[in-house]
Amino acid sequence: MTDKTNLTPINAYFEAAKQGNAKWWTWLVVAWAGILFWVYGQAIVGAAMVVTLVSSSEMNFEQTHAKPPLDLMIAFALVIFPPFIAALIWSVRDKYSGKARQFLLVIALLQIFMSIGGMVYLLNIEGGDDTSALLTELIAAKPIFYMFALLTFPPLAIGLWVGVKHVQNRPVLTLHTAAKKFRWKRLFFSMVVLWAVWSLVAAVNHFTGVSKAEFVFDPARYWPFLIVTVLFIPMQSATEEIMFRGFLNQGLGQYIKNPWVVFIITSAGFAALHMGNPEVAEAIKEYNIFFALSGYFAFGMFLCVLTYIDGGLEAAIGVHVANNIFAAAVVGYTNSALPVPTIFQIKLDTSLDTVTTVIGLAVVCVIMYKTRKPL
Repeated sequence: MTDKTNLTPINAYFEAAKQGNAKWWTWLVVAWAGILFWVYGQAIVGAAMVVTLVSSSEMNFEQTHAKPPLDLMIAFALVIFPPFIAALIWSVRDKYSGKARQFLLVIALLQIFMSIGGMVYLLNIEGGDDTSALLTELIAAKPIFYMFALLTFPPLAIGLWVGVKHVQNRPVLTLHTAAKKFRWKRLFFSMVVLWAVWSLVAAVNHFTGVSKAEFVFDPARYWPFLIVTVLFIPMQSATEEIMFRGFLNQGLGQYIKNPWVVFIITSAGFAALHMGNPEVAEAIKEYNIFFALSGYFAFGMFLCVLTYIDGGLEAAIGVHVANNIFAAAVVGYTNSALPVPTIFQIKLDTSLDTVTTVIGLAVVCVIMYKTRKPL
């Protein structure tokens, strides 16, 4: 591995991925491990949510016990069980040689294809809009469902950690940073900077009349939701950073030499991830899909800039966590993906949101650049 003192921070971060096995197929396996853990997490959290719904006197018992379609059950089983068979075969592969080994590896590969087929089917079933609407309603109703929704994210990060450590055989730290240790001070500093900038932006918009903030504080609802926000939003936000600014940036960075091309691709993927958000659906009524997602694309790009500056995810995670806590606890807006009680609320304005995102995060990036330290 090249001495990172001779590299730019972002190149040192990309090079950190080469400490273990960085062959192309390992990136695919690790990505699939992340997806599988995410699916398992969805199943576990979904089961807990159903149990909570069934035990709630407000929920119709017959509705919660509606029998799932057979094809859905088969597809879900295909996603979950074949990977275990493939993993078992992979763990004993060295005990065989020749045609026996080749046969076992073919069987393992078929198991992966079966799992992928089940996943593709699940992603294309109808009823996604109804499910999303129900989840939004549940999140707004009780803090426990808000917690369940946020807990669906961490399994993805766990899957990536397991894959990086046991498939690529490199330290998990290298997925997070090119520094010798994770820079917690940098993370917390970036959170403070973001909160200061967003508070100033909100105040300016309010007092100039650009975007009036309405005081909607309801203590009875606010405090229980705030506890969930503070405890679980960091997990959700960090997972997205580990996936997009971490794993995907590092993986693509092995084959695309220009980091800015990598950033555009991963930021577009990050924006696409939010296509199902209620505020995006509302914005599409007035704008095209690209403009509706422009704020998310800009947000992703600026987080890539922070990764570029630092050679790690610390500041990007801090800004993402601080942004989501601010939106879920301080200043929310109508038709938000997080319909939870806040102190203030503003009306959704996609064009203004995009402009303030660009200006505000540009200021954050300048501050973080001026305060950077060598790896």
